[in-house]
Amino acid sequence: MPVQTIDTSIGWIGNGAILIAKLDSNDLPVGGFYAVAHSSSAVLALTSDKVEMQDTTYGTLATAKSRVIKNTGELTINAKDFNVEVMKLALFADAIKDAAAAEKTWTGKAYLGRSVVVPGMIASVTSITMGGEVLDESAYRVSGGSIEFDLAAGFIDGAEATVVYATKASTRLEGLINSNVNVQIIFEGVNLGEEDQAVKVTYHKVSLSPAAQRQLITTDWGDQEIKGTLLASKAVSGSGLSKLFREEYA
Repeated sequence: MPVQTIDTSIGWIGNGAILIAKLDSNDLPVGGFYAVAHSSSAVLALTSDKVEMQDTTYGTLATAKSRVIKNTGELTINAKDFNVEVMKLALFADAIKDAAAAEKTWTGKAYLGRSVVVPGMIASVTSITMGGEVLDESAYRVSGGSIEFDLAAGFIDGAEATVVYATKASTRLEGLINSNVNVQIIFEGVNLGEEDQAVKVTYHKVSLSPAAQRQLITTDWGDQEIKGTLLASKAVSGSGLSKLFREEYA
């Protein structure tokens, strides 16, 4: 006989944006939310710690009582978005805008067949002087932040070089200088498995951890992990309300 049970199942194919805002001392969002685009995954791992009492009265040695004493949520987002705002959070960094400079000077030792690295992002090199002589442009090669000297440049290893150059405007991240970064994270998206059902998930307070890695060279689109632990929010109060997270479905 065929099964007669009504199918009330709901499938899940989640797509959407991750919105993030920093929290103030009262656990309220400040500065507005910005979107993390094209995340490959966002997963909340839930664990509970229990204490159990063993039955030693009746000799069954079974569990007589059990109680959950702690619930923990670990949120992991694998973002395809390497926006500066995302990288600030992942790397616990501050972002500084460096203006373009028409002329900067760097002085240091140079070596044949080796490179010197100068501050900033090089826009152009005006001149390189050694021992009062200006090097011909054929004696060196300029990259984004370094200058490599040709083996046939003719100077003595360790000679002092003076480089006059211009820099591009750039954004500089100073990593791992922040601590205790708390944010609110919103998933605003759709369940493609149920005719684009609208979904909104709010993680009220997430204490971020610094990224375990920062990809530099890849052969495919890179991922940047954003990871954090759910904390109880001071901003949520009221009967029946979770201080950790809520989910809403249209």
